[in-house]
Amino acid sequence: MGKRKKEHHFFSMLKSIFRDTAQSIERNNLMSIASILSVVAALIILGIFVIFTVNLQHITENVESAMELRVFMKTEYTEDQKTSVETALRGNSQVTGISFESKDEALEKFSSSLDDYSGLLKGYDSSNNPMAASFIVQVQNPEDLESVKSYAEGLTSQGVDYVKYGEEYVNALVSFSKFSNTLCIVILAVLSVISVFIIYNTIKLTCFARRREIGVMKYVGATDWYIRLPFILEGTFLGCLGALVAMLIIRTGYYYAIAYVTNAVNMPMNSDLVSPALIMGPIFVFCLVYGIIIGAFGSLFSIRKFLNA
Repeated sequence: MGKRKKEHHFFSMLKSIFRDTAQSIERNNLMSIASILSVVAALIILGIFVIFTVNLQHITENVESAMELRVFMKTEYTEDQKTSVETALRGNSQVTGISFESKDEALEKFSSSLDDYSGLLKGYDSSNNPMAASFIVQVQNPEDLESVKSYAEGLTSQGVDYVKYGEEYVNALVSFSKFSNTLCIVILAVLSVISVFIIYNTIKLTCFARRREIGVMKYVGATDWYIRLPFILEGTFLGCLGALVAMLIIRTGYYYAIAYVTNAVNMPMNSDLVSPALIMGPIFVFCLVYGIIIGAFGSLFSIRKFLNA
């Protein structure tokens, strides 16, 4: 009998807490909407930066994995030099594959890449070919590119002219990726402070309007956590609702972005954007947790003043 009475008291208390939470949101609907919109705005901006950063890292990794070294031979090289360079490159443990591209093959490939302007190279043939023969070298890891380049540059006495692998392109992508990561963290901090501040003031107004009720509850012996809980639930609900709205907008926007990029943008080295199936799950969890934490903390700080009064 006593156990049933305790359960009844517990459920009555929960019902009272949720009722107070709903009434508080209804009474302060304008500030509640402002709180939700602040969380939505913060998470949309943050979500855009997170998606941008993840895709930039994804593209950088794809570009790095597709990178090849070009070991260009001197204009006049002998077959012995060609064999010697090939043997030396194959002997390097970091090299996984080698193919040779002759001057004629290089000219033909370059001409094909010009499409409608290929006629500009009509006057060139094997007798006046301006292209250089080269070895196309694949490496085991992108991190090996620099060391293999240095190794290949040491073969100049055997007919190597110069070595290229587009390191400037990769370095620029990596530098920009690091910058976007730092910017994302800064924006997260700024938007979090703004969201906490707005939710803090929303709950503070509610506490001020109910200050006498809070005083009576304290007087009759209600615990601090019994008084806090409706306000914390209110902030949590506002943060959670803002996160769900933001996630819906981010998800819809990302699908449109993928469709646009696929049809209109020429991605480097056939890279593509990260699949929504891979990125949306973690972002949804992050948005939900972020919204709940921001809402709960904003409420927790705002009510302390009234409980200590």
